[in-house]
Amino acid sequence: MPNLPKMNHSGSLVRTPIIAQFVFFGYVTVERIKLLSGVGVKHVIAVFLFTVISIEYVSAETLRVKLVDANGQPLVNAALLIDSQKDKFNENNEAVVDQVDKQFTPTVSAVKRGTDVVFPNSDNIRHHVYSFSEAKNFELKLYSDKEQPSVNFDKEGIVTLGCNIHDQMIAYVLVSNDYDVVVTDEQGLAELNLSEGESLEEVTVWHYWMGDNLSQTQNIALETHGGELTGQVQVSAPQQEEKEPSRLEQRFNRKGNQ
Repeated sequence: MPNLPKMNHSGSLVRTPIIAQFVFFGYVTVERIKLLSGVGVKHVIAVFLFTVISIEYVSAETLRVKLVDANGQPLVNAALLIDSQKDKFNENNEAVVDQVDKQFTPTVSAVKRGTDVVFPNSDNIRHHVYSFSEAKNFELKLYSDKEQPSVNFDKEGIVTLGCNIHDQMIAYVLVSNDYDVVVTDEQGLAELNLSEGESLEEVTVWHYWMGDNLSQTQNIALETHGGELTGQVQVSAPQQEEKEPSRLEQRFNRKGNQ
């Protein structure tokens, strides 16, 4: 496994717990102020908490990372993989992959092993969600917007989703306890919360153009440009081939379910 920067479950890089040191120092300070000035303890605590929160705020910064593809275009839905500090089996977590305008949303999701993923249907037509992936093989037969079935993703790996009626509907669920994952937006941007003084020189990236296996990730060197870290991922969009609708899709559409 590549040597990646450590992050906790909130997305912040792990450092010495500075805030705990300030809490101890603050406790001692409060006691001294009480003895020397007779100020009400509630007022002292309020000032102290404000100070601690302010210290925590300034001791972290949001770092913007921009990824582009091999042609220099923003790389949308790229997953930045950061070593996770959470390695427990998540039994009661829940995520949502919706279906809107005959598309899955989000296109790329990241969950921990043991997460229940809910598949609502926000369209006014029926969908038939399935996956043949090794990490999760399942099928949710035709259902409408009145149902919200869920599937438990209990095995790590990349799960490719499809709709048996609408071939253009494709999405991916990355299941891993090893990583915290941040996905780039429409501009190829992702935001990471770093502690003060931390730096990031490279990041591990997965994109579905690489394939459906995490062994195909790339370690991307980052450079600073205009206050942003940028990296180029050696992938490019595959050429789109026009395909005839499947017989099932043609039959479904003839019934007015487009």
